[in-house]
Amino acid sequence: MHTRSRQDWSVFAPEAIPTKSQVPQLERWLRELPAAPLRCVDIGCGAGGCTRRLLARGDSVVAVDINERAIAALRRALAGAAVELHVRDVANPVGLGLAAGAFDAAVCQLVVSVVGDAQDRATLLRNTHEVLREGAALFISFSGLSDDLNAEYASLYARDLQETGEHGSYLSRDETGRVLYRTHHFSADEIVQLLAATGFVDVQMEEQIEASSRRPEQRARFFYVTCRRC
Repeated sequence: MHTRSRQDWSVFAPEAIPTKSQVPQLERWLRELPAAPLRCVDIGCGAGGCTRRLLARGDSVVAVDINERAIAALRRALAGAAVELHVRDVANPVGLGLAAGAFDAAVCQLVVSVVGDAQDRATLLRNTHEVLREGAALFISFSGLSDDLNAEYASLYARDLQETGEHGSYLSRDETGRVLYRTHHFSADEIVQLLAATGFVDVQMEEQIEASSRRPEQRARFFYVTCRRC
């Protein structure tokens, strides 16, 4: 993970990590998985919403995140549950430090959109692929290009293009202008190409227009994707 992205996310207040409390696409995917218990990994678990859903299904879970305080809070909240919690950089070029091919399923909820630059995004997916067994299932969600829906996003993309070097990327800032983290919004074609290049197949994609994760009064595009490791 980019040095700046590592710093941004490692110190982020756990209670302020952007998330979605209702993800019907995830619920549908969970219902379609083979019967529990499966061995699952939550990539970039944040405050642990997906981890909790997997545990509620009866699966055993390994959850990883770069934010030490978020992992510590989850460790307290989930004491006694069938979960392992690790402080990990999900875009570490040397991997996640987990056994290769060990997991039946993985969840990665919006993390790929905020992990850093294009190299970080590819590394995150390679790391995920490495720890899944052949045929394992992946649920992964992406923030989508939204400049056609919302003029503010068009402005953000243009404002930060010189620094990010890619259309659809911008620096999320707080109300004072302080940079919180880097965000990338994907096209559908970009998602398909990225997953294919990493070795994921049977890609099924659902596009939704919803409230923005950080700007609930504004509309944004999201892509909810299921696929499997070949």
